[in-house]
Amino acid sequence: MIQRKQTLFLLATAIIAVITLFVPFLTIEITTPLAVGLSLIEGLKHGDVISSQIYFPLILDILVILLSFITIFQFKNRILQYKLANLTVLLSVFVTGLFFLLNFFKGDVANVHFTFGAFLPLIGAAFAFLAGHFIKKDEQLVRSADRIR
Repeated sequence: MIQRKQTLFLLATAIIAVITLFVPFLTIEITTPLAVGLSLIEGLKHGDVISSQIYFPLILDILVILLSFITIFQFKNRILQYKLANLTVLLSVFVTGLFFLLNFFKGDVANVHFTFGAFLPLIGAAFAFLAGHFIKKDEQLVRSADRIR
């Protein structure tokens, strides 16, 4: 059901989660004034400098992508769809929290600056929240129509 608002919001959530994989969420300055960006995918390539904590937000971001697509195809079961949309919101917020809470480096790093990519999961969470809102409105509309019959 692509024509529903909540489907478009969930699709936007999935697209933002995919973008989050590739957009740097922080920049580091090691010794030179040259700044290097770190994304979730790039963190996997640099195992000697990056700690294994990069896997936690990566796994949660992949779960957000999968849950968004699963939620889109649960249009016949709106109550489950609503719960999955709320779980997607929660996981997106956790991804953002992990960006700020975890230390992704094995050694000492001089300067770490968070970029716009660290806040992308919050935008995805907002879209998932809007999808849940419209799913709930659909369920209320169906229940009110059942009472009229």
